[in-house]
Amino acid sequence: MAIVLDQVTPPHYFFGSLLSASIVLAIFTYPPIGVAATGVAACVLLALTEYFADYVGPTTISALIVLGAVTLLSVVLCTVRHRIEGRFRRVQAVAEAVQLALLRPLPARVGPLRLAGFYRAADDEALIGGDLYRVRTTPFGIRVIVGDVKGKGVNATQTVATVISTFQEAALLHHALPQVADRIDVALQLDRDSPPVEPADDTSGTPDHEGVPAPADELFVTAVLLEFAPDASEVRILDRGHQPLLLVGRHGTSVVPTEHSLPLGMGDLLPEPPRTRTCALDPGDVLVAYSDGITEARSSTGSFYPLRERIQAHFGSGTQQPSPTGLVTFLERDLVQWAPNLSDDVVVIALQSDPGHTP
Repeated sequence: MAIVLDQVTPPHYFFGSLLSASIVLAIFTYPPIGVAATGVAACVLLALTEYFADYVGPTTISALIVLGAVTLLSVVLCTVRHRIEGRFRRVQAVAEAVQLALLRPLPARVGPLRLAGFYRAADDEALIGGDLYRVRTTPFGIRVIVGDVKGKGVNATQTVATVISTFQEAALLHHALPQVADRIDVALQLDRDSPPVEPADDTSGTPDHEGVPAPADELFVTAVLLEFAPDASEVRILDRGHQPLLLVGRHGTSVVPTEHSLPLGMGDLLPEPPRTRTCALDPGDVLVAYSDGITEARSSTGSFYPLRERIQAHFGSGTQQPSPTGLVTFLERDLVQWAPNLSDDVVVIALQSDPGHTP
């Protein structure tokens, strides 16, 4: 365009210097070698055009010097941009690997259970947030934990790591679910008394007068721990302050009664040990565990997402028995339509009794 303007206007008008704009724009499109090639091509094109038009003069020489300087500077800036982008991609790859190691994808089946679930972090740039889940095969049955950490950001992710790693070990060693919960209580209390060190540039916490982050006095996790019998005919439930479970069966969708207790991390405040409750499961029953991120999702009118009613309306009164995959797919799609912008993390896990399966 600059060359065309230069040719169609009178000689005392000079537009050759506008070629520098193409070199600067090349920074955002090409690698350093491409930027250098663009600069060289611009200089050659300008020189040849001015030479054959017999316009060579001080203005042309000045424009060529400017183009050379802009080309050199653009190559340097493009090199810096590529290095930063490469470093960001490496950091992002490591972060994704760590996040996926914490919250591994659910298998389609574990023994007599069929499973499905979805996880959506409130932060679109993150794979995980403050919600957690894990399914573990143990000598005592298939054990599951679904929880919601108080808070967000780095602290929440560190707490997620503490809960999942402790559950992984305790679920294999302890005979009863309350004992597993006790181990997690101890781990969270240790984190509360000796909180992890915050990154130097983290401004999410409020430091004390000496610049050291204040202890996490209110570190806790609402969670539900499940233990399925070998044939999945029943499930033992330990509710530590979490959202009520839903049971989708032939009689419709109902709330599973549990013994509500204080969240994990507050075990030292319990007046007596929490108790489990056993729920019988018929073949085909789907147990739904979730975080409050889904029930507190708001529509454009400010209405909360009515989880139980939406499941009931979609699947009817048991005439259309859902599969875990079908139920989770419906909820994920329906939630996005109800509340496109989420302010909290969401996790939904569906587990279906299928004792007739033989591995």
